[in-house]
Amino acid sequence: MQPASKLARASAPPSSAPIELGGGLAEKPSAIAKFRDGRLTDVEVLASDGTSFRAHALCLTSGSDYFEKRLDVELWGCTAGQPLYLPEVPKEGLAACLEFIYTGRCAVADEAELIVVLEAAAYLQIPPLVDAAAKAMRARLSASTSLSFLAVAERQSLSQLAADALSAAARLFAKIAATSAWLSAPAETVRVLLASDRLEVADEKAVYSAAVKWLHTQAPPPAEDDALALLRLVRFPLLSREFVQETVHNEPLLRTVAGRQMLSNSVFDALHGDSVPRRMGFEKLYCVGGATREGKGDPTFRRYDFVTGRWEALASMAMADWGGVAAVLGGQLYSMDNSADNDMPVPAAVERYDPATNTWEVVARMSVARISPAAAVVSGKLYMVGGRNDGYDHISSVERYDPEANAWEAVAPMSTGRRAVA
Repeated sequence: MQPASKLARASAPPSSAPIELGGGLAEKPSAIAKFRDGRLTDVEVLASDGTSFRAHALCLTSGSDYFEKRLDVELWGCTAGQPLYLPEVPKEGLAACLEFIYTGRCAVADEAELIVVLEAAAYLQIPPLVDAAAKAMRARLSASTSLSFLAVAERQSLSQLAADALSAAARLFAKIAATSAWLSAPAETVRVLLASDRLEVADEKAVYSAAVKWLHTQAPPPAEDDALALLRLVRFPLLSREFVQETVHNEPLLRTVAGRQMLSNSVFDALHGDSVPRRMGFEKLYCVGGATREGKGDPTFRRYDFVTGRWEALASMAMADWGGVAAVLGGQLYSMDNSADNDMPVPAAVERYDPATNTWEVVARMSVARISPAAAVVSGKLYMVGGRNDGYDHISSVERYDPEANAWEAVAPMSTGRRAVA
């Protein structure tokens, strides 16, 4: 494990309430009282700034492997008045560690001090306090803390905390990239995030913009090879042609011979069989309507996030739906709401969901009410195929929706009526 960082306190923003850490073994009340009063102490410990703490050698050696090893060699000097100097441990971290050794618990002021305490506990080899601090960090992962917690997890080889912090940073990437914390993130952290399939961003343009922004704020500027190695993690074939022409081609970092070659290679590889996967953060799974156990239509609407592994409730539809279908067109979701609770079709209702505003709106109705039809999107148009009517007759007609005109039109019907088709 690495030494506690004297600069860690400035790496995370403060929180409002103290953070309680527990899970240790407490000394006898009499020993705690003597520690508080400074009675019968036989060791003086100095923090990095020279702040002095008095303690008992027996308690220190029972609570810290570091103190046990060091006092085994230096106890004679300590009892003779020679202090133990800890140049790598700030006073806040040392105070919390001593409190934990004696009482089995301690409190820290905020997330910044939490980093100091974890690194001090790691340096002094107090595993229960390291575990408690890491657990507290996992519970406080946010856009403002993920990068700093990830950095400390990597420094101290805390694999579970590192994995959780990386997952949170990927999920909150869009917010993180807009903060100063992103600009001061270590190069390796930036590289790991840009390479991740799990970034939660609207599109690849956000990834490109974050990478360029980070590169332009580094002092001294990265070498060309290092800058291009980072930009190579951007999935350029996923960018729109307009963005590439108007923005990417005008980026100074990419106007060099090596930069142009890197761009050409990325496009060439995509055109010749190398697939370019979308970030998982782009994708969501939506569950629209359906029937309840009582056989009633369900207007609720939910979304599954592949990054967090959780479902979330979204705005409900205006009408309860079962027997309908859904499709995505132009970044919006269409629900063809085609059946009522009594199994009688409603008037071919269609609703459209906008994920940017979490709202539904009713759009033009189909000319034919359908239960269990099929829906497909082709060339920017929404097609509604077959289904059945309230008399259980299979329908052969097909309609096409134009989102620009907000209108349906009939197209060539199928040769036979079909429902529940793929």
